[in-house]
Amino acid sequence: MTKKKSTPKKKSEKTSKIKSAAKNLAKQSTPRSRAAIIIAAVVFAVVLIYSISILIYRAGKTKTIIQFAPNSATITLNDTKVNNGSTTWLIPGKYHLKVEYNKHLEIYEEDIEITNQTAELYGILSAIDNEGREFIEQHRQEYAKVEGMVGSLLERRGAKKKEDYPILNYLPINTSLYSISYQYDDNNRPVVYVKSDPYYLDVAVAKMKLFEDVELESQNIVFLNENRFESYQQNPITDAKKFIRAAYQLPDNYIISEPREKNGYTYTNIYIDGKEKNALYAHYHILIKKNSDGAWEVVSTPQPILTIYNTPNVDKEILKTINSY
Repeated sequence: MTKKKSTPKKKSEKTSKIKSAAKNLAKQSTPRSRAAIIIAAVVFAVVLIYSISILIYRAGKTKTIIQFAPNSATITLNDTKVNNGSTTWLIPGKYHLKVEYNKHLEIYEEDIEITNQTAELYGILSAIDNEGREFIEQHRQEYAKVEGMVGSLLERRGAKKKEDYPILNYLPINTSLYSISYQYDDNNRPVVYVKSDPYYLDVAVAKMKLFEDVELESQNIVFLNENRFESYQQNPITDAKKFIRAAYQLPDNYIISEPREKNGYTYTNIYIDGKEKNALYAHYHILIKKNSDGAWEVVSTPQPILTIYNTPNVDKEILKTINSY
């Protein structure tokens, strides 16, 4: 049984149906629908132009969130008024921030620097007199809101600091034998301070070596105990151990470990025999190197932990090797 071929008549019927459908669509395109299409196109164009203008305006500027209590406080940056409770975009640089309300509340002033990171400026105006205190009580919600924002900001900053400096997750430590604390330097980076009697310094060092995900060589660690190795006397002795003993005038009870070499440096440890009454259990790592004249010279002051801060210009991997000796 053979299939029937399509006749020209059937093809003609299909063509007429398509033409009919096209005519119906054309009829449906009323003036009202065309107007809607035009309006949608105009709205899209306006939104697009607005978005582009916003991007141009914000280019090279930093998002800055400003909120002070009370809400009605007047805020200026470099004498230019900005709205309280607003988000503005500032060119990175130095600004003088001034916040004031009336004679019953203190004026808040601060010199700030806007970087390329989102800035959050929060604060409250304190009372000067009874009228000021009464005003604050009447606007307690406004103050509570800002205090909450400040708390949230500090919490986020603290978490970010611990992410950037994992050692902060373990500090401070205060025991009867030693303390390990920290403070921020002028660049807002933590400086770790270790305080201990020389007899227990090795305990503090051993504790720090247990900190997980912390590269001690990258930390700015300051040992507050007296360091008898702060200065040394240059001498022409060629033997490394004898050079070190003469340089620091070490008595016989000071032990110098067998020197090792790495990448042109010679390193060893200095400590006092544990049998001694005033034993120096902590090992002080020392790094020496021969100069262009072939004479030994001390690269940096011996420390229980050598870091890129107390031993600059030495590769960190070398410091790791020395600290593990």
